Amino acid sequence: MYKYIVVDDEVLIRRGMLKKIRAADFGDRLEFAGEANNGEDALALLESADPDIIITDMRMPEMDGKLLLQTLQTNYPSKKIIVVSGYSDYEYMKEAISAKVVGYLLKPFSRDEIRETLTKAIDLLDAERSALQQLEHQENEKQEISYDADLQSLGHLIVGLHRKEKVPAFRSVRLQEAASAKRYVLLAAYSSGELEPYEGEAGAPYLYVPHVQQDHMAFYLFYASAPESAAKDLAEAAAAMAGMIGEQAPGNPRFGISGEKSSLSELFEAYEETVEALNGIRIGSTGAVVSVFRGGAGKPVSLTEPWERADELLFFIESGNKAKTSEWIGKLFAHYSSVPELTLGEVKSECRLLVQEVRDVLHRNFHIDGGHSPSSSFETALAGFFDADAIRDYLLNVLPSVADMMSGQNLYSSEQIVDNIKAYIHNNFNKVLTLDKISSLFFLNPSYCSFLFKEKTGINFIDYVNQVRIGKAKELLGSTDDKVYKIAKSLGYDNTKYFFRVFKKLTGLTPEEYRSNAAHAAESSQ
Repeated sequence: MYKYIVVDDEVLIRRGMLKKIRAADFGDRLEFAGEANNGEDALALLESADPDIIITDMRMPEMDGKLLLQTLQTNYPSKKIIVVSGYSDYEYMKEAISAKVVGYLLKPFSRDEIRETLTKAIDLLDAERSALQQLEHQENEKQEISYDADLQSLGHLIVGLHRKEKVPAFRSVRLQEAASAKRYVLLAAYSSGELEPYEGEAGAPYLYVPHVQQDHMAFYLFYASAPESAAKDLAEAAAAMAGMIGEQAPGNPRFGISGEKSSLSELFEAYEETVEALNGIRIGSTGAVVSVFRGGAGKPVSLTEPWERADELLFFIESGNKAKTSEWIGKLFAHYSSVPELTLGEVKSECRLLVQEVRDVLHRNFHIDGGHSPSSSFETALAGFFDADAIRDYLLNVLPSVADMMSGQNLYSSEQIVDNIKAYIHNNFNKVLTLDKISSLFFLNPSYCSFLFKEKTGINFIDYVNQVRIGKAKELLGSTDDKVYKIAKSLGYDNTKYFFRVFKKLTGLTPEEYRSNAAHAAESSQ
């Protein structure tokens, strides 16, 4: 609907014009917004009613139509003007043309003439409105495309996939506004279920940033332009939002809040702080949990008392027993759940050690490079897990498959059980090897295991273990420059003095003497 006003100094003429306009029956396309008897009153009416169409006479007191047209052309160029005059005066016509009026009607005009002229004005307004809407739509689309691209760049910046020292050049208005801020706090939200973006008020400006690599995690970047005292407000806003999301999110949502940052270039650091905060949550926690980065905690350490049955899990993987592998993974995580103070970060550290040992098994049997750290695929997966169940499910998916691979190796499938025990000792000489442990792995009574082993090999179980370890020690002493205490530890000897004693008993030399003799022998052979 468009609004119009009528300007004429004669009341009867205004009434006549209104009657003809209403008779033209424009329905709800036109709305009468007021009338004025001179140019000055017309300008006042323009301010209050803001009409789209002005129908005006030319000869009026105080401010005539000619001056009114000039004012309208200067100050209201978008208004559609229809001139109504009883004179075909050249000056009036010239002014009307200059003002780009829609029509110039000579009194008396017919209903058809006013209908035709008003229809033209409406069509022009429709065309302009349509063009404006199209421009706005195009601009909105451009902003949306720019905003989506900027959010992706911001997401890469947060998780460290963008050069940290160089902040992307943002094109969208919202991201440009955020980039000009002085203070930032990052909220990381994680849920085992699907996370829906929160779009309500939070007490501070923020951006919702989806994680670029996983669906179970998202970020909310809070920012403020005030250089002082904003950090506390932002942290409080982040905590408040976490509480609101936690009420709606499925599963047991987890939230990590970073410390204050002063530049977008520090977002990866903020991300690492949220990860540290999330990893500090106890695995037994239920419901929504918010963890704030405090600083100084460092990376989580391994358990002071690791699960004593971890070697059994590795044994079942080595021996290719998929069912037992799955069962023991369940037992491993049941053990974790039984430790009240255990954090998610500590669970991750233990799982890294487990996966590294599995890689060592693969390296020994398939010559797949075991390296010195867990695989990048495992690290990527582990970095995205912030609940113990997700880590357990990942291991349940991967480790039984490794056991299936190992089943073809037939490592411990000899009909002679002592041969299987000897093979296990050779593969695991660096671990704790006790008669009780070996008996349990091979389902034997410890006394019978001891008797059987000596009967078949001619020596005691522990003596055989020492023979294997010292044999490996001799290899390392002759081929590396490693310190003796490091070699001892790598072979399963936590007590270096005991290692020295066993080594001399079996070789007649100290480790240093053996290394010296080996070096001289190598020089003589050259």
